[in-house]
Amino acid sequence: MAKKKKNKQRQSQAHNMAVLNTKTHIDKTYAAVQKIIRVYGGDPDLLKALTKHQRRFLLFLRAEAPRFKVEEGSYVPRHLINFISETVHRIMRMRYLGDESIGLTYLELATYGVAFSSIILAAAEAGESYFSPEQLKAIRLLAPCFENERVRQDLVYIGGFIHDLVMMLSKLNFRIYGYHWVITEPETGTMRSTVFISSEETQSIHFVHKQKERIAFRVCLGRINGRPAKTITIDRNLIFPHKKSFHSVPLEIYIQSHALQRAKERIDIFSAHIRNRYVMESLIYQHLISNTVSGSPMLECGFRHMGLGIIIRFGYFPFIIRDNKLIVMTFLPLTSPDTSEGAYFQEHFGLQTEDIKFLGMDKLSFFFTVDFEQIPSLKEALIATNIQNMITHIKEGMDLDFSIDQKKTMMVKKFFEEKINDEAETVYPETEL
Repeated sequence: MAKKKKNKQRQSQAHNMAVLNTKTHIDKTYAAVQKIIRVYGGDPDLLKALTKHQRRFLLFLRAEAPRFKVEEGSYVPRHLINFISETVHRIMRMRYLGDESIGLTYLELATYGVAFSSIILAAAEAGESYFSPEQLKAIRLLAPCFENERVRQDLVYIGGFIHDLVMMLSKLNFRIYGYHWVITEPETGTMRSTVFISSEETQSIHFVHKQKERIAFRVCLGRINGRPAKTITIDRNLIFPHKKSFHSVPLEIYIQSHALQRAKERIDIFSAHIRNRYVMESLIYQHLISNTVSGSPMLECGFRHMGLGIIIRFGYFPFIIRDNKLIVMTFLPLTSPDTSEGAYFQEHFGLQTEDIKFLGMDKLSFFFTVDFEQIPSLKEALIATNIQNMITHIKEGMDLDFSIDQKKTMMVKKFFEEKINDEAETVYPETEL
């Protein structure tokens, strides 16, 4: 059996060698390498100083496109591995590095770029044993373009997409995923590129709140490129800035399933994966604090606008603190009476919690299915509370299908017109000055 396996390996290696030596492969590699040199600021014509045989030598090394595998000791369902692999390869085929007119895709960078940069740096140090002084000069003019792991550093961009994907697929009350991208040294002319997807089972705590025992789950970041998984903490001084201390103990962040369920119901315009990513990012990275009307601190939930570099919030996570643990209890929509935005609606329109639920204002979809041009008073309120800003950024920056619900618009319009009329007809008792 072992003999058959060795024979298959030899046959596979022989096949790979034959492919590498074909004119089609050489031409394709040469075209990709010229694009790579241009993007990295070099002169592709420097390759003309080399003989055909020498050019083949520089193009001989091959790097595979990333393969996605489950890290040993982890459990990741096969359909998730397939989803990550297909998504990442699609992104690598569609996104370009540098000037798009040159046309260097990230897939070419991860294959031809990794291979060529490795061999050109090695050739620059080889001396005159294989190249003439003129040829070595050309090679040494190209080599600085790829020093300091520039190609692999540029692949960090794709690593960011993989990071986003494992966050999208993670579930704080079930399982957390991570990744580790490994590019091995060449074997028989081929460099292996493998992305290992890892998993961490969630940890939970029991606590008592309002005389009831409850469960909360640890907010955790999975293993990222060799770094171990870690429990997310928040600086106590962020929450209590008026009590700043140099010796404050960081608070570990936990969340109830109830909060995740409420977020699911209320952030209803995004797919499950996108919504999960925003929740994870808010709890792991952003750590922005607002206060309820009564002054209690809350974590903001939102997404980072990459163009403006700001967080566009669409809800809040109220929390309590128990034994150096911050425990997120629920998710509040922007219009909750406990928030500054909701307090504005309560003050100007007399909206109560039941009104908000009746109108559907506790869900994000409300702001994208109602025509506010027909309800001027409500439009003014959205501008005053900065909710209109959130609506605008989501409409402009995200590929979502929004359509106005005329029936719902008329219901909301009637409700607010009656509210305004009732307020105008209210007779207040006279008071002495």
